[in-house]
Amino acid sequence: MAWIGVAALTAACSMTPTATARSTIEQRLLSRSLERALARLDVSALGGKRVFVELDGLTSDQVYARALVRAELRQRGVLVVGDASEAEARIQIIASGLGVDQGETLIGIPATTVPVLSLSIPEIALFKFVRHQGLTEMKVYAYDRDGRPLDPAASTRGQSRYWQFTILVLIKFTHDDLDDTAPSPAGPSP
Repeated sequence: MAWIGVAALTAACSMTPTATARSTIEQRLLSRSLERALARLDVSALGGKRVFVELDGLTSDQVYARALVRAELRQRGVLVVGDASEAEARIQIIASGLGVDQGETLIGIPATTVPVLSLSIPEIALFKFVRHQGLTEMKVYAYDRDGRPLDPAASTRGQSRYWQFTILVLIKFTHDDLDDTAPSPAGPSP
């Protein structure tokens, strides 16, 4: 009988699903990992030059990533242009990783349904660790107006984390790095 009371109590503590395609936590994880990857990118050689920026990736998040990359480059003194014919240089960014991964460890009883009675039994977590990680991985190629490489291709990577813990069913807390300041950009700013 005590387990039914505990199960009812823990069912009241669950999170409701997001009404958008991505929760705000997922959006922030992706944004922070992208910001941290960009901060490691040295663009000092492009300062003051008219540059056309391309970004390609495997997800729909590349649209957001392209906008953030262009804004960050402008903040660091690069003159981003919208037409390749106006550019002195071109940057091609291939985002090989741009997303949020999740992993989970549970010691306890997972949520289940008793088949004959159609009775739902909520999860009973003695210990639960849910890991959400934002990851951005990019390869950056820079070319002059005639298509000759300016520098060797550079790789950059950024990560962010949001961890959720449950101990003995009732004790819940999180740990994240979403509000940590991004590292200073590589190379001098204007």
